[in-house]
Amino acid sequence: MVIDTASGTRATTARQAGSPVATGDRRRLDVQGLRAVAVLVVVGYHAGLPLPGGFVGVDVFFVISGFVITGMLHREWAAHGRIRFARFYLRRFKRLTPALALMVAVTVLLSTLFLSPLGAQQSTAQTAVGAMFLLANAVIARTTGDYFDAPAETNALLHTWSLSVEEQFYLCFPLLLAGCWWLARRRGWKARRVASVVVAAAATLSFGIAVAVSRGLELQAGEMLVGFYGPLTRVWEFGAGALLALVPSWSGARSRRSGIAQGVLGAGLLVASLVLISGATPFPGAWTLLPVAATALLIRAGGRDDNVVARLLRARPMVRVGDWSYSIYLWHWPFIVFAGALWPNQPIALVLAALLSIAPAVASYIWVEEPIRAREFRGSGRIARLVVPSVAIPVVLGLLLGASVRQGFWAPTIRVHQAAVLETQRGCHSFEPLSLRSVSGCTWNGSADGAPVYLVGDSHARHFGEALIRAGEDLGRPVVIATASACPFVDLHLRDSSAHQQHDPACRSYVQGTLDHLRNAARGTVVLSSSDLYWRDPTFAAGPTAETMSTETQSKMALATQALKATVGTLRDAGHQVVLVQTVPRWDGVDAWSPASCTVVSLLSSVWSCEQGMPVERATARQGAVRNMLEGVASATGSGVVDPWVRLCPRGWCSTHGAQGSQYKDTNHLTVRQSAEFAVDFRELLVVA
Repeated sequence: MVIDTASGTRATTARQAGSPVATGDRRRLDVQGLRAVAVLVVVGYHAGLPLPGGFVGVDVFFVISGFVITGMLHREWAAHGRIRFARFYLRRFKRLTPALALMVAVTVLLSTLFLSPLGAQQSTAQTAVGAMFLLANAVIARTTGDYFDAPAETNALLHTWSLSVEEQFYLCFPLLLAGCWWLARRRGWKARRVASVVVAAAATLSFGIAVAVSRGLELQAGEMLVGFYGPLTRVWEFGAGALLALVPSWSGARSRRSGIAQGVLGAGLLVASLVLISGATPFPGAWTLLPVAATALLIRAGGRDDNVVARLLRARPMVRVGDWSYSIYLWHWPFIVFAGALWPNQPIALVLAALLSIAPAVASYIWVEEPIRAREFRGSGRIARLVVPSVAIPVVLGLLLGASVRQGFWAPTIRVHQAAVLETQRGCHSFEPLSLRSVSGCTWNGSADGAPVYLVGDSHARHFGEALIRAGEDLGRPVVIATASACPFVDLHLRDSSAHQQHDPACRSYVQGTLDHLRNAARGTVVLSSSDLYWRDPTFAAGPTAETMSTETQSKMALATQALKATVGTLRDAGHQVVLVQTVPRWDGVDAWSPASCTVVSLLSSVWSCEQGMPVERATARQGAVRNMLEGVASATGSGVVDPWVRLCPRGWCSTHGAQGSQYKDTNHLTVRQSAEFAVDFRELLVVA
């Protein structure tokens, strides 16, 4: 997400009030004000303010960048008949990289103290290197995962994904425009028209890919190219801004009245984006049209200086924040991540951290961005003295952090905790239903001739995989594991307000397909396990049909009881024994905890510990109703029950840690080592079965 000034000059063209902004203007103050709006909504969203769609501020920046960079390149072509690529890329480097390098270097150093070696430091170190080589988006897609998932909250350099997308645009787009204009000159065509047609075609293709992917189409390009962080699904946003600059009549409103209308409509669409879009919205996709159209309209409205929207955007405070916006964007997220690690479950800490980040942001703007941007670097030697340290220092620091954390900072205590939390679980975990084709790849101890054991359900089934595999090995029984994220093994429609719309059909396909397979599979024991959150958290809605889903707890509990009985009945009719597993105690509410709170200092210190405990009564107050429901279903259907609370909460006290370190990978999933401890509990039931 680049928040760049339109050019290196501060000059503006004098004009009479009420006239359109001249096309030769190098600096649109209204665009600076629009940058201020964009960065403020992004920071507000990250700080936890009630702006569910605040992340669309990044899309506003993408459109602005397309508009500004295209105008800059067109002026270059018009003045010189060519694009001086070396000059262009050096200016981009001066403008962006030194400030980025400073933030990355400081963030990496502070991460050694304030972030956890149980995942957060690893992702931050890898992203640091990726950010300096313009590949942060690819690194984040591979290592951190979805932008709205919990691991993203602990990557202190997560925000650099948008910088890499924009820098990738800077690398490719000037070449495309130069090719269009060269072809137009050779053919005697109009340069703007050729460029407009090509950019429009590329934007249309990109938008089509974004919509298709947001609706569930899987492309071989993968998450790195076409997912949330992918450049291919963002090209059309830059293209929208580029077309505003390429088509002269599009860069500003034709009249005062149309300027007011477009400004008001653009502001309304932007507000609608912040309210109607959320982390559950398929994005980027069709919904991205809202912030993109809003930005285009506001740019057009600001093309005149005789309407209230343009005046508000050109107000001195807005322009000043717009000038600082790149630095504010760079520094706000690491501060918020560090505050979240140091003071978990304290929302005010995130807001204060965002406010405090303004200080280093302004300092960076005054002492790094502006001096380097204004300085001329002539000759390869001077350029090298700028480029090499800017890239090398943060890369070396990132590599050193990565190497240190891989060695557990050479501390046995840290290595023990890392081994517990970071060990990979075994099992097939996707929305692919269990079938004759997939069963062989999802089977452990497959050569055993005993009755098979089938583990199905959501991630709360998956984390018992190690226990079942060990129990199966002891009893000579093959173990088949096929689980799916946030998908309880019951025949109900489920909507997760924090997930994409495709989740419900994918979950139902997994449940129905796997149940069909189990009806005809070799008779054995089916182990069912899932989270209790679906039935007690209003984030989830459930119902027998997509149209009758409810978020009301009592209604969902009744539906879950009926649906679970039906599932168990189907499995028993098919000849299987059934074992139900109670969900584990969760670390949420007043007892919220995660391994992100386990910093190097807390893991090594005898004073500050990351271990947390809670009385079993407090956990029961939150989860007891679902526990009772499952016990009732087990009693009614003659199913066995495994209760992890007996082992995790001895003597009425639950703890995040045990003799082998952390018992939890996160707030509600067990480590592989802790899972193995439950092998004896499952073995006792499987012997009976």
